[in-house]
Amino acid sequence: MINLYNYENEIKNILNIIKSIFNIDYAVFDTESNLVISTESYLRIKGRVVHSPSIQEVIMKGNVTVNNPGHMAACLGCRFKDNCPSTIEILKSITVNTETLGVLSFTSFSKESHDRIVNNIDYYTNIIEQFAHLLSLFIMQQYKAFDSTASKSSLTTILDLSEDGFITTDAEGNIEIINAAALDFFASCGMNTKNIHQLFPNNVVSVILSRRSISNYKVKINDSPVRVFSTPLRNKDVSVGTAIRINYNKSILSDSVNLNIKNDQPYNIDSIKGKSEHVKIIKKTIKKIASSPSTVFISGETGTGKGLLAKAIHYESKRKNKPFIIVNCTSIPENLFESELFGYEAGAFTGASKYGKPGKFELANEGTLFLDEISEIPINMQAKLLSVLQESTFEKVGGITPINVDVRIIAASNRNLEEMIKEKSFRSDLFYRLNVIPMKLIPLRQRREDISILANDFLKFYNRKLKKQILGFDNKVYDILNNSYWPGNIRQLENVVEYCVNITEKEVITPADLPLDFYENKQADASAAVNPIKENEHKLIIETIDRYGWDVKGKTLAAEELGMGLRTLYRKLNDYNKSIANR
Repeated sequence: MINLYNYENEIKNILNIIKSIFNIDYAVFDTESNLVISTESYLRIKGRVVHSPSIQEVIMKGNVTVNNPGHMAACLGCRFKDNCPSTIEILKSITVNTETLGVLSFTSFSKESHDRIVNNIDYYTNIIEQFAHLLSLFIMQQYKAFDSTASKSSLTTILDLSEDGFITTDAEGNIEIINAAALDFFASCGMNTKNIHQLFPNNVVSVILSRRSISNYKVKINDSPVRVFSTPLRNKDVSVGTAIRINYNKSILSDSVNLNIKNDQPYNIDSIKGKSEHVKIIKKTIKKIASSPSTVFISGETGTGKGLLAKAIHYESKRKNKPFIIVNCTSIPENLFESELFGYEAGAFTGASKYGKPGKFELANEGTLFLDEISEIPINMQAKLLSVLQESTFEKVGGITPINVDVRIIAASNRNLEEMIKEKSFRSDLFYRLNVIPMKLIPLRQRREDISILANDFLKFYNRKLKKQILGFDNKVYDILNNSYWPGNIRQLENVVEYCVNITEKEVITPADLPLDFYENKQADASAAVNPIKENEHKLIIETIDRYGWDVKGKTLAAEELGMGLRTLYRKLNDYNKSIANR
């Protein structure tokens, strides 16, 4: 008897094409109604347990359309009766010769997808029949060690039903299957095209072959704007290729997301720029701890690159092909923290979605969860967070079933958590659980040898983004940049460079192109000395703002503690910055 589980990885690769092209969730069940494989969203929403009579009905009839899930005769006895998260399901048996191996299900969980399928029901019924036939053909060929030519031909026939271009490749980008729409779009490239390097710009190819799923990557090919989607194909966690979809529907493109190269490039250790000893130590530490499951705590002033460091750690680790989920703790209302982090069951509270909602921990399973500004988590939530970190188990709001997760935690804060512990606003046990691997990013003013490197890197990026060809910086600009205080650190430097690229009309950025705050800065005078009293006062101001944060609220609290007005605090900061720039 043929066992579907023996072909789990291969079936997943084929069915991921369904998800990529037709934007629909899928699931495969064996004849005993056991879930063999499904999309992550199907597993998250419906779980592994299926109503057995519904699967047996499909096996008996060959195909079934459930257009009113939870309210049909076959739903009697199902745990989702009268409250099914599915909006429509199309099911088809998978048969090899006369033997039924299982059932393939196409499932929608939204009204939008429901309407799309209902309005094109014959189209989707044809698609599921074609894919069920393809799976049958593939399994038969694998089972009997036949050549795979027929299954490739069958897959190409199915892909020709799509108006979008579709390509599958091996791990090196060599083209294995290309549908009619893609052939038509790339007609100018000729029929000798064998690799996607001949079809896409190099920066797009590097993203596609990075073994990460990408969506809505907007680029121009042959002077035409297109959206590129890609899904890695794997065999037992080893990349064996990529499925690529090219959408060039102009009416859709106008609403698409424009992802620039900087944000969509894979992050790695080389994303951290600089030659200072501090940068060298950070990079060495990343190499040592990237693949460890231990929690990392990143501290540093606002704008020092804590988020970039977290991404570099994730994408250098064994989890790099798994989710990287960011939680900005400052942006979540206090009463929503629990449901955002841990999710909720259907109907858990007034206004809750009838389908429930997964939390960030669940979404980050097998990957990394980055808790940015961890200091802002309410004290009443800190105990539950500690429990999850220790036990790797939690329950959703309104739930009774424990959910196990494998998540690597990276936390960050620009505030001094040890001071917050003394103030009773942060739990010491949570801090020690987070602070297993501490990494501190120093301010930009303490790594001045990196300023010119960072400035030139930002210049290259904004040259591309703004379609400029600026060659570099005047030496006087380097002097001004190197001698500025940079309270906003790397983020502030990036903003200054972006401003200059927008403003300058020359081939080289000059002091006249700098923002107003920098215009009158002069080359540093080595003979000038800083008043030690003002130096100590400013140090105290900086340390106080660091504790409270560099936003308006934090500066207001810092000014109150220091016994001065907010305007006075701003004036002292500005005066000190000028003295540093002109000394």
